[in-house]
Amino acid sequence: MVATDAPPRSGPGLADRPDPSWFRRVWNTPQASWCRVIALFLAVATVTHLPAFSRTFWNPDEGFLATQARALNTEDGQFYQIIVDRKPPLLPYVYAWVFKLFGDHGLSTVVVIRTLAILMHVITAVLITQIAKRRFGRHGVWAGLLYLLGSAGMAPEDSQAASFEVFMLPWTCAAFLLADSARRRRGSRAFPLLACAGVAAALATLTKQTAGVTMLPVIWRAWKDQRWKGLATVIPAFALPIVGVAFWVGFGDFFFWVFTGNTEYLTSLGSFGTVMARLWGNLGIFAGASAAAFLAIMYMTVRQGIRKADADLWLWLIGAAIGVSSGFHFFGHYFLQMLPPIVILATGALHRNGSRLRWTMLGVTATTATLFLTLAFAWPRTNKEHNWEVAQEVQKAAGPGRSEPIIVWGMDPSIYFMSGQIPASRFITAGFLSGFAGGGDQEKLPQITYDPTSPMVGMAQDFLNLLRRGQAPELFVDDSWGKPFQPREVQVIKDLQDNYYTFVKGVDHTFIYRLKDGDGREGLRVWAQTIVDNGMKAVWAKNQWDFISPPAG
Repeated sequence: MVATDAPPRSGPGLADRPDPSWFRRVWNTPQASWCRVIALFLAVATVTHLPAFSRTFWNPDEGFLATQARALNTEDGQFYQIIVDRKPPLLPYVYAWVFKLFGDHGLSTVVVIRTLAILMHVITAVLITQIAKRRFGRHGVWAGLLYLLGSAGMAPEDSQAASFEVFMLPWTCAAFLLADSARRRRGSRAFPLLACAGVAAALATLTKQTAGVTMLPVIWRAWKDQRWKGLATVIPAFALPIVGVAFWVGFGDFFFWVFTGNTEYLTSLGSFGTVMARLWGNLGIFAGASAAAFLAIMYMTVRQGIRKADADLWLWLIGAAIGVSSGFHFFGHYFLQMLPPIVILATGALHRNGSRLRWTMLGVTATTATLFLTLAFAWPRTNKEHNWEVAQEVQKAAGPGRSEPIIVWGMDPSIYFMSGQIPASRFITAGFLSGFAGGGDQEKLPQITYDPTSPMVGMAQDFLNLLRRGQAPELFVDDSWGKPFQPREVQVIKDLQDNYYTFVKGVDHTFIYRLKDGDGREGLRVWAQTIVDNGMKAVWAKNQWDFISPPAG
């Protein structure tokens, strides 16, 4: 039998049908498919985080970052000698660069920061989608959508803020994706990808310390695929950027404030009941917002067990859970770190179940995201409006157009930024100085230590440096709200306030004081010098306070 060409097709309209347009041909390419996915993600991320644009700061962390960024742009010195924080320096420098490009006053700065945070969410969703598509095919897009909807499913002050977790997740997802890509390469072609995975994990850790746990699945993947050569590639690639940044910003200060100097903060837990209430409360909110994803994972795990092919995803989730649990503070925004591996595992459950429930899962998650979106628009503004009122009064007390060193004794440093004033010390929260932790004991303070590394001693040294330059903290703003760290409960601050400052004005529960004329500066110098004197420890041990009384005369 001889093969012949098939006869040309004929029929009404077939011969005259035009070729597809160039637009349709381009629209159906793989590249155009990704463009459609990114456009979809951008739309979903914008809608779910639209309330973010409705106010300047959603939580004290944002106020801290803004104050820190302004100081970085206006002062010279090493990072931790300008403003001290327990976080690595990457995100503060991002804020500082944004402020330098767009200014640090007005609505435009807020819009840029919020837009940047939305882009971080979109990048995270794209990386999650790529990880899931390699494992579960076209269903990978569902993982990205579940992430974007789930990221809005927390208390508004956690979900709408431009927080450390938001800027950390693109790097953690990139580290996992690169390590996963390396296993698909043979021989030496895998090592550059493993090295890049280590660098990405390092950049995540330089955004927030807890991202370092992403190295669990990365190291496991390196060991499983390349054994000792894999470990010899990925571990130095992770360590070298961190060490390099440490030398750049000050090696000793970096490791002290980021890793070794947080013992008191991590051990300030509060009562067992407080810890458990915060854990189950915030975990319940997080799990409720992504309930469909949690149920899908539980159903498939009970039915089929943990699949060997998903071992690295489970390691990622376990590492993220360890990161969330660090310090046992369990703030709501901590749980965002667990969301990427959860939505990828849930997408795997959908894929293996024939995707029969994919619309149900997406619909339920979208419904909860809508509820949280509504809540965010209706979220009370009382505290932030109060801070603006205080900031205006501080501006009046400082004088029109003046920017001078002040002390804000409270846990929300946004008053510095809103009022346009300069922190008198590199320690800008009462939590640093008193040992009070927002996630710790809410009833009493730990014992304040006085040694060369003590924040209280550091603040006193900062005051002495100001006085040498002919400046002084002219205003003292008591924003303690009757908390355990209020001045009357911290004797050294009580003596500072009572002896050298005089009351100016109160704004609800916040009180503004001015440095006394005459001997105010000299008294402040004696107060600060006594704290840093060599004989300080013995004096404090005897609980003798008369030596910081105002000088006679």
